[in-house]
Amino acid sequence: MKAFDVVFQSTDGTDDETPGDGYYAAKASKKREKKQQEREAQRQSARESRRTKQDHYDEIRRKKDEKHEAREWMLEEEAKARKAEEEAAAALSLTSGKGLLFDFMEYIKNHKCIPLEDIDAEFKLRTQVAPIFLLMQYGFWLMRDCINRITSLENMGRLSGVMDDRGKYIYISLEEMKAVADYIKHEGRVSISHLASKSNQFLDLESKAQLVEDISSITEITVA
Repeated sequence: MKAFDVVFQSTDGTDDETPGDGYYAAKASKKREKKQQEREAQRQSARESRRTKQDHYDEIRRKKDEKHEAREWMLEEEAKARKAEEEAAAALSLTSGKGLLFDFMEYIKNHKCIPLEDIDAEFKLRTQVAPIFLLMQYGFWLMRDCINRITSLENMGRLSGVMDDRGKYIYISLEEMKAVADYIKHEGRVSISHLASKSNQFLDLESKAQLVEDISSITEITVA
């Protein structure tokens, strides 16, 4: 044995040499491995924590999406129900509206010469407004004002006539209008009074005398 070698004597009488570099290297390796395992465990724990949080957020988002979809579905169903109710009410009101429109025109045609206030009173135009679907259906606004309604019907070709400055409407059929136009075209320039005196030749009214008076009061006649 060399002089500088250190010898340890064990209790059982055997000799043990001082631990060499291999011992410390193995010990350091185990220590590094342990730390690496601890760091990996920490990273794994952090990943699991993030995954747990993400799952929690995803669950919250999923529930919110489900509530949103349920609300959207409910609103859609409510809209469908309202539309069905409106269509049912529209179908019912349309029949009534068509009847009212027909009655309005027939009332004027049958009376031939009638004060506007009588039409207002008959159909309560100042308090009645037609539903929007009826306005779109017939292409004009059934307004509260009797004059506007008559004008709209004239523009549609449903009514034809003249309105005097005393608030009376004189219904003249298209055939009668044509007869008046032909007469004016044949005679050339004619006065209102002359035309009124000849009105019984081409206008069929219940009250001929009243017609002459009403037409005479009109300062201008427009042939549609």
